[in-house]
Amino acid sequence: MKHIYLDKYFLFFLLIIIITGNFNSFIGYFSLLFIHEIGHAMTGILLGYKLKKIIFYPLGGVTIFNIPLNIPLKKELLILVMGPIMQIIGFLLLKKYYSYIIVYHYTLLLFNLLPLYPLDGGKIINILLNYHFNYLISFKITYIISFFIIICLVISLFFYFNLNLFFMIILIISKLTKIYHNKMFYYERFLLERYLYSYHFNDIKMINNTTSFYRDKYHYINLISEKDYLKKYFK
Repeated sequence: MKHIYLDKYFLFFLLIIIITGNFNSFIGYFSLLFIHEIGHAMTGILLGYKLKKIIFYPLGGVTIFNIPLNIPLKKELLILVMGPIMQIIGFLLLKKYYSYIIVYHYTLLLFNLLPLYPLDGGKIINILLNYHFNYLISFKITYIISFFIIICLVISLFFYFNLNLFFMIILIISKLTKIYHNKMFYYERFLLERYLYSYHFNDIKMINNTTSFYRDKYHYINLISEKDYLKKYFK
């Protein structure tokens, strides 16, 4: 339990549940949310990564590992998809005891799979883009898609206002803005990992500068090997 944290918005959401007397409904909902995040956590641990913390929000959660930015795309994708898969399995088991859980299940599942970073759906889109584009271009496309989805969600509030969704939009905008402003910091860290540690990639990519690095590929920059180029770059 030392790795589990409840966000302030989640605590506010829980307070509303207690005041309105819907605590039984909350148990079913939180069970699905917990199973979803455990799916991420257990998969990452089985793949050899150290769990840092699990944070719960009103409409989802986030599982954070001490994990390199150069994690293989296939492993990161597996960690991501196991959350929804475990939630579906949990739903099939729990619906016998909580008939109302179907609404929570599909709300949580569909919202979490929106192509909106940093939700699972946005991260999955980013991984798929990284198979075809370099790190920075993949990020920019993911950011544009996320921004479009946020606009759609904000518009939806004018037709059907939901307090939980309102708080989640604020939280996601805050997270996405912070990530965007720090994008070059993350990219420098991505490059530094490539310089400090030995990674073995099957694919080789010829590029012209350090802003064109791909994930899961070894590079030659103007015919100079990646290691030699990054050595000069950081020194």
